[in-house]
Amino acid sequence: MRKTNHSNKIQRRILIITLSCILGMCMIISCVSYFIFQNFLQHSLIQSTETNLQLLTDTINESISDVYQMVRFCQTNASVASYLDHAPDQDPVLSVSTYDRIFEEHGNNPSSSYMPRLAIISNDRFLQVVDTSYSSTADLAKEIPELPYFETLVNDSAYNFSTGFIKDPFYRKGRMILPIIRPITYQYNSIQGGYLFLEVSCNLFTDPLKHYNIAEDSSLYLTIGGHQYIYENGTIQEYDHGYEILQDMNSSAVTDDISICKVKWDDGSNSILVTSPLNMKDCYISQSISHSELFNQLALFFLILAVTLVAILGIGIALMMILNRMINVPVQKIRDKMVKISGGDFSRDLSIEWDHELGDIGKGINDLSENVLLLMDKKIEDEKLKRDLEYKMLQSQINPHFLYNTLNSIKWMASIQGAEGISEMTTALSRLLRSISKGTSLLVSIREELALVTDYFTIQKYRYGGTITLNILVDDELLYDSQIVKFTLQPLVENAIFHGIEPKGCAGDITIHIKHENKVQTTDICIDITDNGIGMSKEKAAQVLLNSEDTGRDFFKEIGVSNVHKRLQYEFGESYGITIDSVEGKYTTMSIHIPDRKESLGGENV
Repeated sequence: MRKTNHSNKIQRRILIITLSCILGMCMIISCVSYFIFQNFLQHSLIQSTETNLQLLTDTINESISDVYQMVRFCQTNASVASYLDHAPDQDPVLSVSTYDRIFEEHGNNPSSSYMPRLAIISNDRFLQVVDTSYSSTADLAKEIPELPYFETLVNDSAYNFSTGFIKDPFYRKGRMILPIIRPITYQYNSIQGGYLFLEVSCNLFTDPLKHYNIAEDSSLYLTIGGHQYIYENGTIQEYDHGYEILQDMNSSAVTDDISICKVKWDDGSNSILVTSPLNMKDCYISQSISHSELFNQLALFFLILAVTLVAILGIGIALMMILNRMINVPVQKIRDKMVKISGGDFSRDLSIEWDHELGDIGKGINDLSENVLLLMDKKIEDEKLKRDLEYKMLQSQINPHFLYNTLNSIKWMASIQGAEGISEMTTALSRLLRSISKGTSLLVSIREELALVTDYFTIQKYRYGGTITLNILVDDELLYDSQIVKFTLQPLVENAIFHGIEPKGCAGDITIHIKHENKVQTTDICIDITDNGIGMSKEKAAQVLLNSEDTGRDFFKEIGVSNVHKRLQYEFGESYGITIDSVEGKYTTMSIHIPDRKESLGGENV
């Protein structure tokens, strides 16, 4: 009976503690959720406004870019420049052809409707492309220089929009336009020969705004060169209310060019202002965040939060009694096994293979750990096998075409030159074939590798009639005994002959320079193979190292530069291999970087 009472008492204490914890957590979750949701909602509204404003800005910027394109055309077009050069001659044919070219370009511009007037003025003459409704009889060549803002705009090194929107000085109904005045230089010098006068209609900004939906308590503002406007009832009106920045909120912006801040207006109201720059100097579009949407969403949040808390409370009590007995213990064992795996223990643990779903997970983890171990072993074995196969391929891939050319060369020499070169050429070929076929050692001394290259070059020297030379420079005699991967130098020398010197069509030199790396605290070796052939671009050099296709032509087909580069990295590590320095039309240097290894008396590398 006591045990039952004690048991009930413990259960009640656990229940009370659990319920208290759950209620406390619910209160904390409620408070934290409120602030998080409020900030999240505000952040979402800001980002939504930012996205919409960015789309609006992109639309306007497209039209602005069309305007800039028209200006650049007038400043760089040969017909316009020719018109300025011959303006004093008053050539009517040239004037008509220039006008037709400007009219055609203006008509083809996607934003031509936003450029109602375009004029090219030189001295007392001008060409004008203007909408029919904007036409006037004004003498633009005389009246434009008298405009109060003319000197400021034409002498500015960049586009100047400090005038803001003004009434069209040449249209009696006074439509609002944005003037652009840019200098135009003569065709063959940088002296100003005239200028461009372009009117940009305010419709460029209002047309996209007509399709832009905003809340009633949100406003759109346009800043043009220090002038501030507000968009109301489909029109842009001057807005003289200022504001004070209360808080910088740029951290909420998705893109760097968007500016977000909390401001206080002159009338005492506060709002969050999202500002996007236009593709115009000192020009921006701003929108204030709607507060009504924020408050409407908060009411819905409280309802959802209340329902969620009640559901959490009920579910928490039920799961509290079940989870510990059915899930927590197996999960903890699985976690312990995962910790062992992360520590390198891939052995099978039968204690986590229960007869239920978690047991299936435990069995899967055991299978996975064993597979990882097998894959690691297989990976090591595959890498070793790959290196062995690559080397064996080197021994078996003698190109018959090379042997055919060599024998033809011997025959040619025997026919027209006598017997002087036949002995040397045949001996070199014999030594070369013997070096290829003997042994399976991957590493040889630099002395042996140079002997192979010398034999190979002897054959090629006779093949090209002595027009190519090979120079071998070794800074230190001890370098001859250093180890290098077999058949490393020959493919690079062959590449220098066939792809460097032969396309050049004249005599060529190849230099092999063996030296220590010019680095501090290193014993590495650098072998430079330099030819004075046609060279290659940086892009081609990078492609040569990455491309696995055949770069050979007569000898060891399919053993190209990239193959040699990979074999060096397989043997010595990723920090070694081949680098290429080349200047097109001058030279190519392929540098081999290897560690300074010597062969010990016992046959092991040290």
